[in-house]
Amino acid sequence: MTAAKGVLRLALIQANPTVGAIEANLALALKHCESNRDADLVVFPECFASGYPLEDLVLRPGFLSRLTRAIDGFADAVRKLGGPAVLIGAPVAGTELPYNAAYFITPDGTVRTVLKTELPNIDVFDERRVFAQGQDPKPLDLKGWRLGAMICEDMWHGRVTRALADELVDILIVINGSPFEVDKMPVRLAHARERVRASGKPLVYLNMVGGQDELVLDGGSFVLDAEGEIVAQMPAFAEATLRLELTRIRSWAENGSIEIDNIEQAQGEIVPYPDSLESIYAACTLGLRDYIEKNGFPQAMLGVSGGLDSALVAALAVDAIGPDRVVGVMMPTRFTGHESLELAEDLFRRLGCRHGVAPIGAMFDAYEKTLDEIGPGLMGTRPSNAARSMASENFQPRTRGALLMALSNAYGGLVLSTGNKSEMSVGYATLYGDMCGGFNPIKDLYKTTAFELCRWRNQNHRDWMRGGRDPIPQGIIDRPPTAELKPDQTDEAALGSYEVLDTILRLLIEHLLEPAEALRQAERQLGITLDSAYVKRIASLVKSAEYKRRQAPPGIKLTGRPFGKGWRYPMTNRASL
Repeated sequence: MTAAKGVLRLALIQANPTVGAIEANLALALKHCESNRDADLVVFPECFASGYPLEDLVLRPGFLSRLTRAIDGFADAVRKLGGPAVLIGAPVAGTELPYNAAYFITPDGTVRTVLKTELPNIDVFDERRVFAQGQDPKPLDLKGWRLGAMICEDMWHGRVTRALADELVDILIVINGSPFEVDKMPVRLAHARERVRASGKPLVYLNMVGGQDELVLDGGSFVLDAEGEIVAQMPAFAEATLRLELTRIRSWAENGSIEIDNIEQAQGEIVPYPDSLESIYAACTLGLRDYIEKNGFPQAMLGVSGGLDSALVAALAVDAIGPDRVVGVMMPTRFTGHESLELAEDLFRRLGCRHGVAPIGAMFDAYEKTLDEIGPGLMGTRPSNAARSMASENFQPRTRGALLMALSNAYGGLVLSTGNKSEMSVGYATLYGDMCGGFNPIKDLYKTTAFELCRWRNQNHRDWMRGGRDPIPQGIIDRPPTAELKPDQTDEAALGSYEVLDTILRLLIEHLLEPAEALRQAERQLGITLDSAYVKRIASLVKSAEYKRRQAPPGIKLTGRPFGKGWRYPMTNRASL
């Protein structure tokens, strides 16, 4: 019996490209190739050359032409470097629509492409709108190894893996641009293990990292052996490189038939994926940081009320870009309590960010005076007391919003909105007031989770955080939430208990249940009896607030149904929710 041993050295690059920055992305890729010249293959994530997701940008002929020229130049640079071989994601032009593809570039400059066959058209993706469906991939040959390359969604369906297994591949390599969602990591791992089980082959799962508009691509790349066990895993929410050495030992019997065909991975470092609260906080921080940095904002500013949501956003902003680039403004009126002022000052002190207090009473009074002077003559009647009171309440956040936007215009910077998902669901927010701004890192965060996240941040500090320890005053966490737009106002008096509200909202929004079924399931989950009229009221508010949500700033996707791309509900309709 004779035996042969083969080794394949991989460098897996979990990096953060920028959409549209083709030349910069490929320059980064070439730098990684140069620093991993002793590898046989350097692997980059899905659409790394172009950034991802691309949306309609990929349909522009000029963009594709520029990308094609840049890939040609990159392949030439790989040839001049003399290797290693490269597997890198990038769109490729098609007869009608382009393809989502992976370029396989060998050291001699030869280029092959693998096309994505399964195009996601759910949640936040519209790939069938912008990409053509490819054919099942064929193995890529490198140093006697047969590599089965797949692109993201291809791994979630068994057909592509079966086709590659039939072609006798040695290993499955999946390049991904998979966005973060709470508790999604176990789902990815389960699909990957199923592909390993079905094929009997080890699997490399390489994911992109970084924020792109509302999405956070969370990294967390991993390698499974042929038994489906994790042998290496990269950190989540951070750039990293993993070097992996694959060893194959084949033995032949005297008649020439293969008796043993075995692949063994060298054990790599296993960095555990963070728990639910830490992953949410990290996703919000990374998404906010990349939105600020990739769009070139010099600083971020926000209104601080002494309440929980603005405190959380302020802490996220400081952790994302540092205290010197965050500006907090407290804008009190006669309804603002002394406790709010003290808590805001304590928050600013803990965060160390630039801050100030700008009373808006005079501006608010001027608005009210002007409304009372022009309203009756212009409208031909006087408003009801309730309507006039509502106008007065909304004048306050709108005055604050106008001042923040004026600061942004005058000094430059991104205004951060601070509304949570619970309140945005039911429209408990003011258009052009507390809803104004360019980005909202907690847009997809329910209020109960916001409380948990504040407690978590006070108890934990990580090296990537640019703020200090214990940043949020305990008084902010403990006090009843209030908008402070009128005397003795609390949020829960208007909305009910947040624990009950969030339970119902998750059932209505995440699970798309009818109000009656949401009532039944909420009662089972909470172990209490609920008023059906309350659930119907909440459902009605969710429906009627759609026009507000359409005008809200973008924010980070955390759940399976974020408002925006993940929630497409008609503003005008006669159906119940």
